[in-house]
Amino acid sequence: AVADQGANVALIGHGTIGGTCVNVGCVPSKTMIRAAEALHGVRAAQRFPGLVGEASVANWPALVAAKDELVTSLR
Repeated sequence: AVADQGANVALIGHGTIGGTCVNVGCVPSKTMIRAAEALHGVRAAQRFPGLVGEASVANWPALVAAKDELVTSLR
């Protein structure tokens, strides 16, 4: 990176670093969509003979916190 070579570097923007995709768009929504897909996949297991699947949201605050931690790590 040029900053490592002694160049002056500035980041210009407003609001929370990361933009729409990281903070409120792609990343958080896709994280929650993937969680919903996991639930759906387990619940759909009964379509196949010999498989039984049960899934539920046992801790919504933990799921949201994990999504928030991912968003924070990408900023």
